Amino acid sequence: MPRLPRIIPAVVTAAMTFCNSLSAEPNTPRRDVAALGPLLVVDRDARTYSFFNEQKGGTGLRGAAFGLEADGKLLRPSEAAELFWQGPGDGRATRDAPVELRMRFDRPKLEWTVRWSILPDGSAAKISSTIENIENDGIKLGKCHLAEVSAERGEVALGGRAERAVALLYSGWHNVGLPRRLAALAPGRTAKTFLQIYNPHSQTALQLGFLTFDRVNTEHRVVWNKEKAKLVVDSYCDFEGYELKPGAEVDSETLTIELSDDPIRSLENWASRAAEHYRPRIWPETPAGWVGWAWVDPFHVERYEDVVRRNAAAIEKKLPGLGVKYIWVSIGNLADHLPGNWLDWNQESFPTGPEKLVADLRRQGLTLGLWIAPFWISDHSPAERIERLRPAMLRRDGTLLQSNERWGMGPGHLLPPDKRPRMFLLDPTHPLVERRLRQVFAAYRQWGVRYYMIDFLYGISGSTPGTYRYDDYHDRSVIPGPELYRRGLKIVREAAGDDTYLLSSTGPTIQNVGLVDGARVGVDYGDGRPLTREDYFYPGTFVINNPAFWTSHRPATNAMATSFFLHRRLFLADSGNLLTLDKPCSLADAQISATIFGINGSPMMLGDDVDRMADERLAMVKKCLPRLPEAARSFDLFESPEPDYPKLFYLPVETAWDRWDLVAFFNYGSTPRTADMDLKRLGLDEDGEYVVWDFWNERYDGVCRGTLRLTAAPYSVKFVRLSRRCPHPWLVSTDMHVRQGQAEIEDCRWDSESMTLRFRARRPVGERGNVFILAPPGWEAADPRGLWLAKDGRRGSQELIVRCLLDFSNGAAEKSIRFAPYQISRKR
Repeated sequence: MPRLPRIIPAVVTAAMTFCNSLSAEPNTPRRDVAALGPLLVVDRDARTYSFFNEQKGGTGLRGAAFGLEADGKLLRPSEAAELFWQGPGDGRATRDAPVELRMRFDRPKLEWTVRWSILPDGSAAKISSTIENIENDGIKLGKCHLAEVSAERGEVALGGRAERAVALLYSGWHNVGLPRRLAALAPGRTAKTFLQIYNPHSQTALQLGFLTFDRVNTEHRVVWNKEKAKLVVDSYCDFEGYELKPGAEVDSETLTIELSDDPIRSLENWASRAAEHYRPRIWPETPAGWVGWAWVDPFHVERYEDVVRRNAAAIEKKLPGLGVKYIWVSIGNLADHLPGNWLDWNQESFPTGPEKLVADLRRQGLTLGLWIAPFWISDHSPAERIERLRPAMLRRDGTLLQSNERWGMGPGHLLPPDKRPRMFLLDPTHPLVERRLRQVFAAYRQWGVRYYMIDFLYGISGSTPGTYRYDDYHDRSVIPGPELYRRGLKIVREAAGDDTYLLSSTGPTIQNVGLVDGARVGVDYGDGRPLTREDYFYPGTFVINNPAFWTSHRPATNAMATSFFLHRRLFLADSGNLLTLDKPCSLADAQISATIFGINGSPMMLGDDVDRMADERLAMVKKCLPRLPEAARSFDLFESPEPDYPKLFYLPVETAWDRWDLVAFFNYGSTPRTADMDLKRLGLDEDGEYVVWDFWNERYDGVCRGTLRLTAAPYSVKFVRLSRRCPHPWLVSTDMHVRQGQAEIEDCRWDSESMTLRFRARRPVGERGNVFILAPPGWEAADPRGLWLAKDGRRGSQELIVRCLLDFSNGAAEKSIRFAPYQISRKR
């Protein structure tokens, strides 16, 4: 790294010169972030910096400090032996003129360079730094504090009534956290990688988000100081004792700070910036497959291979042409159902062997997928295997780390709970582990496996986040935490092959960017469990009638609300896991599940026994197929802080022939709920008229203007399609897919000369479905044959609702419906 020219520091007070830009309208939603004109100013005297918006009363980050922990000491600029400044004399950083400060310290001897700049689009500040060891000995690095506001120094200026502001402390892994009011924050809470704060009173959204996060643990410590009614924030990356060798240098992670008036847009902006930085490959399709488990116990009741083959045949027969491609076998293929026995095939559960199973599935158009926890090995594994890998296990304080969980699958469930297997954690930096992983995945690849759920990744993630903190691993040139964790994922990615879908689970999420195709951003929605007496599920295999249960609806919609912005930017955000909706799930529960998968855009595995499921519930599964890529946005994430939960989601849909919005209102409570949605916040015309179609009730709900009012019954979902009202007859819904036109309608157009509505639809051969058309007052069907015609009898309506049945005997259906104007009688 070239040396900067020395600049004699002058005592200059940073000039707070404000932008003379266009006046802002603070109540206008979805304003472009750059239009707010935030300023980034470094104060050379105080050695602090501010990022604020003068047009909104100076809201933002004011007087933020920075510091570096090295060899157990906290180094501040005031303690530097020499300071070297570069950049504008008034300290104001711009897109073209960054500010840089190089600090030289004597104890320990190191140089720390901090840089401040504005992103090219003007939307956010960027703070990065480099640490260089000029000592003769190694230096142990701790936290690199890039934005620090304490109770005594600096300010997070959020405008009035800051205690009512809410903060999303991103958990960084599969157990999501929802926004909380600042005044309700528990002391010492931390967010991983990014922190989003929103004050609805001042409409100020402040985000501190690390743009890079692939090497060092990134956190934001947040405290609400009740005595001073002040938010205390510390944004840092933690090297956790990593030793920087003499003459070496290392970059910290890069922090961005954004000010806006829309926290949802800020989340999307952060994810877009991260995607631009990492440029991950995004899997082109949205996978769909089958897992089962909800209603069949393949471990104790029916042989696993028989369950698989029954359902593979049922999928081929009942769900052809809908994109169901994978059969995911979980645990049952392993000898003794034990992690670590990756190449020890379970001949009892799958007697025909892997090669024949794969070949038979391939003939049915299906691909085998497997569950694997690649960095686990059971302490009940063969002794020689454990001894061979013992040098390659993670340790803490000289002791081998083992999982907290006791393994209750397979023969393990017959043992007393305290005698069941535990897992050793394998060190991904050790050559023995790399050799073993490549051997396992090479064998799987030869069999034909092209889908994996790689599980329990928190075993090696350390503080990435994770559960197990290690201090002894093989390659000490690797930084503990994300860099070590990603070393392991990189091995798996390479060994599995680029044509293989990798789904990460039970561990970090965003740190998987570029190395997995999908990330489980929630818990086991829709999942079942074998009939094991000690399990909560027992004596059942599935849990119903509790939407807050960890495999039920509320955790799934929470996951969707807090991860939609990651979807198809960093990876496929798998917020759903399994679609399970067969009886005895109630009809309302089935509708909730189908709605979730209809709008979340995530991969979908089927949890039901397709071979035996009720026809009407199988029809609901079809409404979620094929999978479509877009994910719905949360509407009320920052308006429903804990203990409440997000309930409103919206998904704009655009096709070559029309655009519309889908809105879902989930109610998991025991009383009815009503919600009003401002159409301006959906980007719709506040003066426009929009047709409301209730999907599950197949009901025309009239026209709304300015505000959409929704009412959801207890334990149900209200799911509607909003489309602009047309002056002529137009398609307003279908009953074939939850997206209501995006998957199944290829074209739709109105011919004004012949007064004919023409449309073309496509579904698998043999299917049938309905299209619903709304004709404004004064229109009638010129040829009513084969149509179902209903007049809306509500006072003052006069609209005509038309049902048109489509038969897909040939896979495609085209219809032309002629209409004619008529004179409305006053008696009508």
